[in-house]
Amino acid sequence: MTRFVAIASIGLVALIAGCGGSGVTQPPGTPLSVVRLRSEPYSFSYNSGLNKPARLVIRDPITWRTVWNQIYATQTPVPSLPEIDFSREMVIVAALGSRSTGGYGILLTAASEAEDEGAVVIVDSSSPGSNCMVTDAFTQPVDIARLPLRRGSVSFTERSHVSNCG
Repeated sequence: MTRFVAIASIGLVALIAGCGGSGVTQPPGTPLSVVRLRSEPYSFSYNSGLNKPARLVIRDPITWRTVWNQIYATQTPVPSLPEIDFSREMVIVAALGSRSTGGYGILLTAASEAEDEGAVVIVDSSSPGSNCMVTDAFTQPVDIARLPLRRGSVSFTERSHVSNCG
């Protein structure tokens, strides 16, 4: 399993790098800092408790704790909650939902200011092509990022890619 995750991660990195030049297209507007909770270029977790697709904007510590516990609903013990300064930051969570195999991923890759003091966030999702070797295990990919606090609405621009795996 560990070897598969490493191979799948390399494939996802190659897939994202191969799509659209650098792999990250900035939405129009002034760029916002996107600090993912996982520094490697693949999903924060592949086994979350978020079984349905979701795009969440979290601006308070109570909601943050609730969502964190949902992400780790299938794991014991639940890791310590990362501290967020909600007077300056907000948290974005993107969940792909339950998938019947491995090989799927989701990344929060870029964000920019919107006109209404909100933000536009780019969400990249990937799925395995027909030639890809994948695990026969249910997965629930999720990604999490911190952004500067925006008081307006947050919209999501979705991009999806299929990995061809040679």
